[in-house]
Amino acid sequence: MCGRYGFFTRPWSIAKRLGASVDEALPFSPKFNIAPTQPVMAITNDDARSLVELRWGLVPRWAKSPADVRLSTFNARIETVATAQTYRDPTRERRCLILADGFYEWRRKDDGSKTPLWIHRKDGEPFAFAGLWDVWRRGREELASCTIITTAANDFMRETHSRMPVVLDDELAREWLTPEAIDPAAALAMLVPSESADAWTMHPVSRRVGNVRNDDPSLIEPEIEPETTARGSLFAP
Repeated sequence: MCGRYGFFTRPWSIAKRLGASVDEALPFSPKFNIAPTQPVMAITNDDARSLVELRWGLVPRWAKSPADVRLSTFNARIETVATAQTYRDPTRERRCLILADGFYEWRRKDDGSKTPLWIHRKDGEPFAFAGLWDVWRRGREELASCTIITTAANDFMRETHSRMPVVLDDELAREWLTPEAIDPAAALAMLVPSESADAWTMHPVSRRVGNVRNDDPSLIEPEIEPETTARGSLFAP
């Protein structure tokens, strides 16, 4: 799963790299502890590939109200996005990229306690989660929202959690943003992580990240020596 992440690099460069239409007047505030229901930076697959803010936690257009939607829609399982009512139409028609510098996961210890980990690219470059988006409207009310697609953990993540977010390389990310409606099977075929084993790393960080009110650069600083960093590839089996 992915329940917390950070995005603090100015988005203009990665957005242009992914072919987005960029309005540099769009407000941006660095965030080190983004949680569900908060606004996030994303690129939608409209004709302009717009860089926009979306609410994290998808509210389908057919919902009676946002309050009726469970919080669990902040993640969408790859195994069911093509068939589940909430995600089926967005998989065909409303795909997006959600921009990030890294994300958090909690590793359970033998004593039952949990250690938060910051997972990120070694080169410090931002990246894109594969996501879905939708727009809910009732009268004058409108809410644009999104979800992050997750898949089964590979060897790198398995000791930490059974799930992980789908991160796309630039080429697949641009394909994911095609504005045309596509068959769900074709959409799923795009969700093929392809990062090398050497591109990613993780390290333990402060438990302060567990409180969403904490949001500052110290949250991603290592808590222990680098040699304890987990090895392996997050995005390649």
